[in-house]
Amino acid sequence: MKLTLLEKEHLVDNVWAFRFQPDGAFNWTAGQYIRVELPHDNPDHEGTKRWFTNSAAPYEGIMQITTRVSNSTFKQALSRLEPGDTLELIENPEGDFVWQNSDHPVVFVAGGIGITPFHSILKQRAHDGLPLNVTVVYGSRTPDVPFKDELAAWQLDDSNLKVLYEVGQPLTAKKLVELIPNLNDSLVYISGPEPMVQALSKDLKQHGLPEAQLKQDEFPNYDQTNY
Repeated sequence: MKLTLLEKEHLVDNVWAFRFQPDGAFNWTAGQYIRVELPHDNPDHEGTKRWFTNSAAPYEGIMQITTRVSNSTFKQALSRLEPGDTLELIENPEGDFVWQNSDHPVVFVAGGIGITPFHSILKQRAHDGLPLNVTVVYGSRTPDVPFKDELAAWQLDDSNLKVLYEVGQPLTAKKLVELIPNLNDSLVYISGPEPMVQALSKDLKQHGLPEAQLKQDEFPNYDQTNY
């Protein structure tokens, strides 16, 4: 399936949103990811294919890639796209990092660009008039983070949504328990750089969070220096 670029928008820092129109039926569940291919000259060792979360909400019917534009040849080729240019969808939406109805309080832990699946989930729930009974812990290197204005607007509309920002320090189980004392009784989603998700997941389980109450979404090619 071809995805045609509708527009691109600079969000913060080196983070851009690229919005594409699919040329056929395109259905997914908020929080899922796809794989795309963007052929370009002299690709580096990371190649011409990437996985991305669709940071749009399903009701919008588009594909939105929200990403940091690094020096990789793929990201540079992506940044040069103009409206009307295309890339290829090569794997349909998949993944189980989606909203799960639960009797437990829900906690979303985002490391930097790992906010993208949570943006999709919360935007869809807000559109559907469903409660946003979630505590979001948003860790970042700097105060400039994508979707901050939308998160603030959703908080105004639904007091059940709590957003806590942690800037310039790693997220640890100790820190999360300080912020959310009932953490071990929560359903915890973690999304962000692969090393962060792995380390924090291990830390949380060692501090008593049952594995059945943990959902993970790992972003490759990101670490503590560029998330």
